[in-house]
Amino acid sequence: MVAIIILEMDKKKLTSQTLAAIFLYTLFSVILEKDYSWGTIINELKEGVIFGIVYAVVILLWNRYKKKQ
Repeated sequence: MVAIIILEMDKKKLTSQTLAAIFLYTLFSVILEKDYSWGTIINELKEGVIFGIVYAVVILLWNRYKKKQ
């Protein structure tokens, strides 16, 4: 029971960190582009989602590696 709760907390933490990474990546990319059109925002959001997925996989693998040691 405790392991399930801890696993759920890790999923929630990973999800919130991933969403924050996507948001921040998109925000900074749009600001640095200095072009605030919908096309640019959508393009940067797509790149942010890809970044978020890669970030989540790296964090997951890092946590599994840490738990083995």
